[in-house]
Amino acid sequence: MSPQVTVKRTEMQVPTIDDPERKVYMIEYRSGELPPRFLYLGVKEWTKEKEAALIKADIEKRLKAPEEILEI
Repeated sequence: MSPQVTVKRTEMQVPTIDDPERKVYMIEYRSGELPPRFLYLGVKEWTKEKEAALIKADIEKRLKAPEEILEI
């Protein structure tokens, strides 16, 4: 069973020299016991499927990251 993911999407104006009207979505998601994470995706490129794929890939990467062992 996959973990439940809570997504909050905020539209932000991020002008650049090439595109002064550029807008991006700041996507905040929370999944299980992992801390919140932010992803950024252009409004023009955004689709629900692309957002889901980005979140899924990021979660898999975070779950496979090696644990830090601290020796005191």
